Amino acid sequence: MWKKKENEPPTPEPTFKPEAPTARPAAPPPRRGDRATIGPTLKIRGEISGEEELVIQGQIDGKILVKGQGVTVGKSGKVTADIHARTIRVEGKVRGDLFGEQEVIIETSGDVEGNLIAPSVRLENGSRFKGSIDMERAKQQQPRPLTPGPGPANPDSTKPAEPGDNQANKPSPPGPGQPNLRS
Repeated sequence: MWKKKENEPPTPEPTFKPEAPTARPAAPPPRRGDRATIGPTLKIRGEISGEEELVIQGQIDGKILVKGQGVTVGKSGKVTADIHARTIRVEGKVRGDLFGEQEVIIETSGDVEGNLIAPSVRLENGSRFKGSIDMERAKQQQPRPLTPGPGPANPDSTKPAEPGDNQANKPSPPGPGQPNLRS
């Protein structure tokens, strides 16, 4: 009953052949008119990054990085994040620092608590702002090379004088490029 018949050909085992992976085309680069919108009922926690215009009408808590494009925080937008973008326009509420490559604009309905860093900053009448503004251009923000100037040549001369130590009567050693007159 359960014995295999000797004359019967073996049944082939089903074989699984996985499909060859197909290459997905890369997403096309964003066009100038591309825009992403975060609607008023959306709440997002975390980092948002991209290369297209971003309009925020909802709530964001985290960090926003938009390369080469603008960010608009709409009237119903509430953002607790640092924002990095080419231009930043605030019509709603922002708690965080705003880093604009070109410009930061706080509209009449805008309310910002944080620092503004951009070459151009515009605060419309009626807007609310609490923080500092840094409008230095990118070139000027780089540290300048140190140039030797007048100052103590002897590192010990910067320490405070101790009681009974008459530093005023001791001659200081010559600085760089000065002849040594003591022999």
